[in-house]
Amino acid sequence: MVLVTGATNFVGRAVVRGLTRRGYQVCCLVEPSRFEQDLPTDVTFSVLSASLDDLAALRKAVKSVKVVIHLTREEERLRERTLNDHAEGTRNLVRAASEQGVSRFIYLSRLGATPASAYPLFRIKGEAETTVAESGLAHTNLRSAVVYGQEDLFTTRLVMLAKMIPLILPIPDAGMVRFQPVWVEDLARCVVDSVERKDLIGRMIQLGGPEHFTLEQMIRRILEAAGTRRSLFHVSMPIMQSGVDGLETITGGAATPAWWLELAAVGSATDLGTIPKHFNFEPCRFSQCLTYLRRDRPWRRAFIQHLLSR
Repeated sequence: MVLVTGATNFVGRAVVRGLTRRGYQVCCLVEPSRFEQDLPTDVTFSVLSASLDDLAALRKAVKSVKVVIHLTREEERLRERTLNDHAEGTRNLVRAASEQGVSRFIYLSRLGATPASAYPLFRIKGEAETTVAESGLAHTNLRSAVVYGQEDLFTTRLVMLAKMIPLILPIPDAGMVRFQPVWVEDLARCVVDSVERKDLIGRMIQLGGPEHFTLEQMIRRILEAAGTRRSLFHVSMPIMQSGVDGLETITGGAATPAWWLELAAVGSATDLGTIPKHFNFEPCRFSQCLTYLRRDRPWRRAFIQHLLSR
């Protein structure tokens, strides 16, 4: 049995599908919330409702489990409390797995994660990595570049914003910070492959796509894939943050996920050949896997519905 946390976002759904295609029995650990409806509907798996802050429930959840895959839901607004909850939840999950004799633990982190980071997202991820590494479990930490795919919160939200803002699209001035976007199906394949890879035990593996981009280059390719033309206007990070906060105050909703600006400041890139080196396949090139953005969608209506639903 493989227990998967964070199965309700687009990465988690891809991982669950990949596991079931390989014949694994899968149980999705879901915290009681409105996100339960976001689980995949086209494959068979079991569901266990439990909070990561409930150690007793976690002990029961992992009792017959051989592998734990610890993912994170791609939150709209990752506030400090949410991040701290993730760190504490990871400690509880690791403790329960250790006590119940789980034979394999895989944690999906982010490139740039470190306990010394000034940015909460990367600091908490780094702390969670340390918890897993010091657990004594047969673990693998996977650090991913920014992930894209249908229903993500990066490419689709960016297109929504571009559709709402005519002519000029303001973007953070990230300079020459590099990004290496990885397609969700390629990432899911790496996660699933890691389950039985004994050579990856005790290792930190960094994962990214086959190309490096600046933020501007990446955004231009996204807009091109969506058939949208906009002039890009670079805005300093402090001004951009003020603008995002001001828009949220006016609309009552978050126009962009909070981690966008942290990602723009830190970047998300590693060696270009890391997936072929560790997993022996060629990942999809960015422009080739953005076809989902070309489909006709009511982008403006979807964006307004998003703001009103917050």
